[in-house]
Amino acid sequence: MNRWILGMLMGLGLSNPLIAADTIPPAADRYGKETQEVPHFQRHVLPLMGRLGCNGRACHGSFQGQGGFRLSLFGYDFKIDHEALVAGDNPRVDLKNVEQSLMLDKPSSDEQDFHGGGKRMAKNGWEYRLLKRWVEAGAKSVDEANDPQFVRLEVTPLETVFGKIGETTQMKVLSHWSDGTVEDVTCLCRFTTNDDAVAKVDLGGKITIIGKGDTHIVAFYDNGVVPVSVLLPVSDKANENYPKVTTPTKVDELVVNKLRKLGVVPSEVCSDTDFLRRVSLDMTGALPTADEVRAFIADSSADKRSRKVDELLARPAYAAWWATKLCDILGNSENQIRNNPVGSPYEQWYQWVNRQVAKNVHYDDPVEGVVLAVSPTSKDQSFIDYCKETTAFALGDKNFSDRDTMPWYWARQNMRKTSEKALSFSYAFLGVRLQCAECHKHPFDQWSQQDFQQFTAFFNRVNYGATERDETQKLLAALGADNKKLGNNERQKIFAAAAKSGKVVPHSEVYIAPAPRTNAKREKEKAASGTRVITPKVLGGEELVDAAYQDPREPLMDWLRDKNNPYFARAFVNRVWSNYFNVGIVEPADDMNLANAPSNKELLDWLAASFIEHDYDMHWLHRTIALSDTYQRSWSTNETNEVDIRNFSHMVPRRLQAEAVYDAVIAATAGGAELTKRADDPVANCAIGLSKGYTVRGGGGTYALNVFGKPKRETPCDCERSNEPSLLQTVYLRNDGELFRTLERNNGWLSELTKAVAKAGQPEAKTDTKKVTAQIAELEKELAKATRKGRKDDASKLKKEIASLQQKLKPSKDKPNEKLVAPPTVAKMVEEAYLRTFSRLPNQDELASAEKYIADSADQPTGIRDLVWALINSKEFLVNH
Repeated sequence: MNRWILGMLMGLGLSNPLIAADTIPPAADRYGKETQEVPHFQRHVLPLMGRLGCNGRACHGSFQGQGGFRLSLFGYDFKIDHEALVAGDNPRVDLKNVEQSLMLDKPSSDEQDFHGGGKRMAKNGWEYRLLKRWVEAGAKSVDEANDPQFVRLEVTPLETVFGKIGETTQMKVLSHWSDGTVEDVTCLCRFTTNDDAVAKVDLGGKITIIGKGDTHIVAFYDNGVVPVSVLLPVSDKANENYPKVTTPTKVDELVVNKLRKLGVVPSEVCSDTDFLRRVSLDMTGALPTADEVRAFIADSSADKRSRKVDELLARPAYAAWWATKLCDILGNSENQIRNNPVGSPYEQWYQWVNRQVAKNVHYDDPVEGVVLAVSPTSKDQSFIDYCKETTAFALGDKNFSDRDTMPWYWARQNMRKTSEKALSFSYAFLGVRLQCAECHKHPFDQWSQQDFQQFTAFFNRVNYGATERDETQKLLAALGADNKKLGNNERQKIFAAAAKSGKVVPHSEVYIAPAPRTNAKREKEKAASGTRVITPKVLGGEELVDAAYQDPREPLMDWLRDKNNPYFARAFVNRVWSNYFNVGIVEPADDMNLANAPSNKELLDWLAASFIEHDYDMHWLHRTIALSDTYQRSWSTNETNEVDIRNFSHMVPRRLQAEAVYDAVIAATAGGAELTKRADDPVANCAIGLSKGYTVRGGGGTYALNVFGKPKRETPCDCERSNEPSLLQTVYLRNDGELFRTLERNNGWLSELTKAVAKAGQPEAKTDTKKVTAQIAELEKELAKATRKGRKDDASKLKKEIASLQQKLKPSKDKPNEKLVAPPTVAKMVEEAYLRTFSRLPNQDELASAEKYIADSADQPTGIRDLVWALINSKEFLVNH
């Protein structure tokens, strides 16, 4: 048995350790009286200083310290803290005059100005006695080679359901160590509440419920972080009083299990029109067309929602929208990849991701295509052949999306440092924010600065730049681009002209540098001297030997795919869930730290495990969420769920994302020709795809997208995209010239209505039979050609055009020139406006009000234009509900 543990047990009067109690009593009890037990620096001294606030962010744990004295944040660095206390420039320990040690004297002083942090402990209290005994015994540090290692933290109870406001419960926290010892460390922990409107916790770990709802209390000790669920039912319908709620899917079952404890009754399932609008916007980023809404309303089949989900997943708009979302996460920014001679890496990146989504390539495969990417498409590809192929990609002679890998992720300006690579990787694929651990112990998770450095070591050999400098110089000289006085723009023009003329243009590469040679003797000397030897280590996993892998990212990818990985699958399913509900099971969705516990752990665990079981099938995940009653709940609330925003008892209305808002305005006002064009190419010029926005005029859409929160993709954080309302958004929709030009464009619906009203009462134009017959003949030739060459999509479009023209040749029952153009009825125009904007028919009051307004307007076109403007400026249009 470890000598330190034996000494401690002897100090407690337990002469025979073999018959000692299983759990060592709390330090507060042991040091509440005189004792010869010597506290341990890691187990007792540093945690106590954390509990007292000494090494917190507001005191000596801050980056600059306080009063010329600095500790590591929350005591993560034993060596630094021990040196600061015992041997620093301003030591807090006096081994000769123990009671004059500043670490005892200042925080126990009654003098207000003596200690900036005020009085933190009572003189001769157990905290004072513990610290004093440590100093008396020589103020020893941690023997990292021989002392037991911290294993885990155990907290009871892990969940408490309270009965009424004011009730309390006491937490008990046990620390487990590598030698098998267990100690009650409740009095040495830090505690915090995640919602002080629901529950509070005192220094001793006593929880008091102060409001209805649920939250977590978090216990911190050493490297352990454990959240504890606490809740108080919001109604008298909890548990045995809960009404019967159908749970047709596993998702529903797990959600209702939580709601039952809270006494929250979920809302009813939403209407068909609410479902259609909601799922269309969430899954494809686009509004359903008016005809699509009419057809869905008329469909009486029981499985129409399921069929609609499958239909949406097969649409190009689904691939476009989710490629955009994945590019948000991956950081695909046109401003971040520079020094590329020809072509657009931004567009190539998007098209590659789009193809993966469109083909429903299972999520782990495109992730591998990014994680393990290098620029050459084969191991034996020469530099010249690589440059030729990359130029062919840029010119469109070869399709970049056919590549197995996508290297541009590693070529960004904000990925040049290894620390930047680690931060981006953990954000994109793990949903973990590691920024804090770059400088100090993460305040809400287990990661230390050394963990960050070891994780960063995976990326030391991943580089982007010129690999064949001699070959590059020869190519530059041949192109006349080797003059150092040339500016970037001039050089780009030379490259563009050379590429178009078929010349080889030099390109930088994403490549893996050779593993550095290691000197075993030197590494041992470093370790012996206390110098850290940084070796790659996955978060929460084992150290790896970098040189054993040709590509150090290979074991990282293997770790991602490991079914026991605590982040990879959970991060993705949580992000997808957040898209459908506007709040993640873990929220924020990119901050999966231990203190930020999921609102429904069982739900997140099941979704992640099932996603892995279904081989990371993205369609399965979307379908599972969208077809649950949980997703299909109405946004209308009842008395039990009106304040619920985290347990998915009803749909919370949320503002449309930037691209969806802009496209919705365009779609709601699109004319017949535009609708036909979109039917053939649904994402052409749509903001949800690669386009910067539908161009009504030069540069149209860019300003609008910025106003509505489209991210620049420059930092690894979901917070770059903003869905918050702003005054600028209101001004844009109500009064911006671009908005009015969009409404009144020549090929728009409102212009068509104006023309239709003007033609009302005039004779219909006669069909030019000869012209239509000739058009049919030409199209039939094209159809025959398309059929021979197997171009099925083209053939299908041609058949539709021929059928439309043949319809014009059918004889009319009316005599020529006697049929008059009927004016569009006001009711039909109002119905169309509502279907286009709200994806539903107007109710009787809305219809009557709109008809009256149009009747009172200067003319019908002006009235209907004002109506459409008003609908677009309404909350119902701007939110998904």
